[in-house]
Amino acid sequence: MKKSLFFLISALFLIFLAACNDNSQEENNAEANDEESNESSETETKIFTTDSGDEVEVPADPERIVVLHPTYIGALLKFGHEPVGVSFYVDQDEVLNEATEGIERIDPEDVESIINLEPDLIVATATDPNLNKLQQIAPIVTFDSMISTYKDNTRLLGELVGEEDQAQAWLDEWKEKMAQDTEEYKDLIGDSTLSIFQSTPKGLVSFNTDYGRGGEILYDGYGFVQPEALAEVTKDQFNVELSTEELPEYAGDFIVLATEGEEAPITESAVWKNAEAVQENRVIELDLAVTRYNDPISLEAQRDIIKEQLDAMK
Repeated sequence: MKKSLFFLISALFLIFLAACNDNSQEENNAEANDEESNESSETETKIFTTDSGDEVEVPADPERIVVLHPTYIGALLKFGHEPVGVSFYVDQDEVLNEATEGIERIDPEDVESIINLEPDLIVATATDPNLNKLQQIAPIVTFDSMISTYKDNTRLLGELVGEEDQAQAWLDEWKEKMAQDTEEYKDLIGDSTLSIFQSTPKGLVSFNTDYGRGGEILYDGYGFVQPEALAEVTKDQFNVELSTEELPEYAGDFIVLATEGEEAPITESAVWKNAEAVQENRVIELDLAVTRYNDPISLEAQRDIIKEQLDAMK
């Protein structure tokens, strides 16, 4: 009887040990699988080619993006990828300020504040003075506004976050809208020239065709062209400073006058009042608070503003 009881107890003990070993093995397997899954997630990257041709290894599905220039925020938002931090310069623009409500603002020059956001991807300009430092924080993708247009930026940003189809769909839809508008205003525009001026405390600044302030819509979209003199001085630079006296030389059949929301001093001058575009009521007034940038969100808002003024000129 005692031997039977001994054997029974021994058998139960062995079963208990086996069960413990099985559970331990399962836990070890689960931990190993979790580690493999985490390692796989951490190493899931892709090679992204910037507009300058540089190849950068970036996360395949970035989750903590920091954007250091407002121009590159709108496309990401449009395609459903909200950054964790954006340059505080978005506060100067009503459209992007509203679109980024709730997103942390940072000083793009403050490297420490960028580190604190623990980004897995940084988007900046090719001329950012802190590129070397930023590269130590996370993969960084740069854009060069002298190389890429708003269309390029939209396509590349879509590719960056795996939304190529959304980016192409927006570009196709935008192209159709521009074609419709061009047909609508063909009698008004014809083969007219157009100049974009911005009023500053020092005088006038004139811009090339791809630097916000309505240029992407009016030139690329509607077919306006720059006066030859203006095209020549802005062909290799974003903008050029002009004196009031130089206005007649660079003024087109239509003029865009961009201001910071205040009356432009030049409008009180005889030079301005004698300009043909002014006398013919062909001046499009734009507030920089809503027309400074050329991302998809900003362009959609600018189109409404521009169309309203062109409609009044018909």
